[in-house]
Amino acid sequence: MSAPESHPNLLSAEKTLLVVVDMQEPFLRNIFERERVITNVCALIAGANALRVPVLGTTQYVARMGDVVTEVRRLLPGRQPILDKMTFSCYADPAFAAEVARSDRKQILLCGIETHICVSQTAHELIAAGYQAHVAADAVSSRSEANYRLGLEKLKQGGVLLSSVEMALYEMLRKAGTSEFREILTIIK
Repeated sequence: MSAPESHPNLLSAEKTLLVVVDMQEPFLRNIFERERVITNVCALIAGANALRVPVLGTTQYVARMGDVVTEVRRLLPGRQPILDKMTFSCYADPAFAAEVARSDRKQILLCGIETHICVSQTAHELIAAGYQAHVAADAVSSRSEANYRLGLEKLKQGGVLLSSVEMALYEMLRKAGTSEFREILTIIK
């Protein structure tokens, strides 16, 4: 007897692309729960790397706003360039849209900042383009708690699937007893 088919709303390591949105110091400086966001984004990237899930990072106007913060940058795969954009929606940038298409992944897991601007617009446009958008709610934030919460609510209303870092990693992991499971355990602790 073969394994049952997984529910389509559960993340699959083979179908997922992780997108890390605009983790730059000028944006993070006044972010609500900054340390939570950095810690959880780093855990999500480390978990994606352990599960061999491709990771795509973005910056907003890097010439003015600077590169991704060091804690996050060191975990991003070196072979994949970070895509710089001027649009709030990552998906509105043609280079980003081309990378997502090239990945051949239909589940896009988002983390980063800000929830109510770039993350929200990206997720909504991904859905409009036929992708399944997921957001790790504990790995996103905004400058104010109110905008963070409103952003999550709008995402939910727009059909985006909300999860947590741990939930997303365990969905992609699917089973215990593997070397990846042991690595995820050390990341989640």
